[in-house]
Amino acid sequence: MPEVKITNARKRFSQNFLHDKNIINKIINVISPKLNDHILEIGPGHGALTYALLDKINFIEVIEIDRDLAKLMIEGQRSEKILLHQTDALKYNFSSSYKNKKMRLVGNLPYHISTPLIFHIIKYNQYFSDIHLMLQKEVAERVVSQPNSKIYGRLSVAIQARCNVEKFFDIKPNAFYPAPKVMSSIIKLTPKAPLEDQINVELNQILIAAFNQRRKKITNSLKGLLTIDQIKKANINPENRPENLTVDDFLNLSKARNK
Repeated sequence: MPEVKITNARKRFSQNFLHDKNIINKIINVISPKLNDHILEIGPGHGALTYALLDKINFIEVIEIDRDLAKLMIEGQRSEKILLHQTDALKYNFSSSYKNKKMRLVGNLPYHISTPLIFHIIKYNQYFSDIHLMLQKEVAERVVSQPNSKIYGRLSVAIQARCNVEKFFDIKPNAFYPAPKVMSSIIKLTPKAPLEDQINVELNQILIAAFNQRRKKITNSLKGLLTIDQIKKANINPENRPENLTVDDFLNLSKARNK
């Protein structure tokens, strides 16, 4: 892997560049890339993970919003093995990278846009075999949290309804330059079969209503969306609060509203 020269980070892009080789190796081991994998990386920065992946695979696509970093990558080593999209990942149409073979997504997501970016990514679930993300630890724990937890919420259910989730390990701030003020974590999302379009819409509406009033009983937080009878027919106790419901419960409520 070539030596990566780290330049100044830009605050507006929430840039924290990974430089710890031991952590990079741990991430590579988790991803376990195969030679012909089609990997798409969000936010390659100076290429610390990019070049480590290219030691294992033939080719990589990367999305980089920073014009100067994009230029460095285009002009850098092994540029012939890198297809670069100099654009905002929040606006990227991931289906445009699909070439009749499911892709693997890897990303060190900027902390300030990680949640909307995850929601954008999972719209394209059908094109990915798996998704490995580096997130702020607090966000990662919300993604993988289970019912009856204070951090279990809309993000947890929305993602787990569409993906199997797994958290691997935490990363200390000193693995980055500049060092962030928070811990980071590596998680893996494995897409499930896509939800039916109408169930998709209903689930989103129910989650917003439920977790906007998470301390209320679901009969109250979902008032106007579902009747008590519909909630009971979904085999759910109307006295429960949103945080007590499982992902399957929320899917059953979405189906009940769709009948």
